[in-house]
Amino acid sequence: MNFDSEKKKKKFNVYDLFRDLEKFYGILYMLLLAFLILLGSKYVKTLDYNNLFSAPGLLAADSNMRVALPVKKGQMTPPVDVIKFSTESPELIAKGKELYSTNCVSCHGETGEGNGSAGAALNPPPRNFVNPKFWKNSPSYAGMYVTLEEGIANTGMASFSNIPPEDRFALIQYLHTFNPTFPKANPDSMKALDEKYSLSTGVKAANQIPLTLAMELEILNNDTLTNDLKTIASNIASDKNDTAAAIVKSLFLNENKALYSLSSNMKWTESSQELVKFLSVDPVDKGFRASVYQISATDADRVYVYLKNMFMKNRL
Repeated sequence: MNFDSEKKKKKFNVYDLFRDLEKFYGILYMLLLAFLILLGSKYVKTLDYNNLFSAPGLLAADSNMRVALPVKKGQMTPPVDVIKFSTESPELIAKGKELYSTNCVSCHGETGEGNGSAGAALNPPPRNFVNPKFWKNSPSYAGMYVTLEEGIANTGMASFSNIPPEDRFALIQYLHTFNPTFPKANPDSMKALDEKYSLSTGVKAANQIPLTLAMELEILNNDTLTNDLKTIASNIASDKNDTAAAIVKSLFLNENKALYSLSSNMKWTESSQELVKFLSVDPVDKGFRASVYQISATDADRVYVYLKNMFMKNRL
């Protein structure tokens, strides 16, 4: 009897030992984690963010970038005949199919049903081009073009404004083959689309220069920027009969300050929605009247197209 009780007591002590070890290593792990966090925070505080990009490795990488990315002057987007490119043709459909295979198939799938391999992780899922319902901008030519130009916020649909307008029309023609019931292009909607994006006149794209060269030219750019903004202000003032120009003028509280604010953050040029976001944050500090909060969607589109054209045409 005594032997059995000693055996049970020995088993109980071994169990307690392992249980104590678990507690010990758990506490040790938490202390180590806290130490690493404290050490990391102290290291971050020692970083000199102002000189962070002066590290030799980063400078070397940027020097290589300067060679790989030469100065590229912004080109004028050629005028587009929207009626011609919205009229279906086998050649444009074939071209659109190639563009779809290159740019869209990974998310939207070969059959256009939103079942591409890269789209599986997207939320919301990619557009099903076969389904005529639940479209953000409608499956019409104009609606699809707006989507390709501006993208759709809070989704995986990015803007395809980097491809030429005629390629976008070719892509739209191919997308319409997924569902023959999609509405055809009509002259009125094409005219409105042309006015919104100045397709028949063309728009100048921004210049591309390496980061280091841009930094070296900062002072010169400031002088150039001042001249550009003066030109834009003069052009706006001379527009007497343009309704979009009238709306823009009514929004200015301080014209010079407003134009400088627009030039300091060009993200607004991506879409009218981005412009509204930009104007909605501290408008008075940016040189705009508080009435920008009340601007309608239609007027916002007009202002966006007008200002974007002004800035693109006058950028060197």
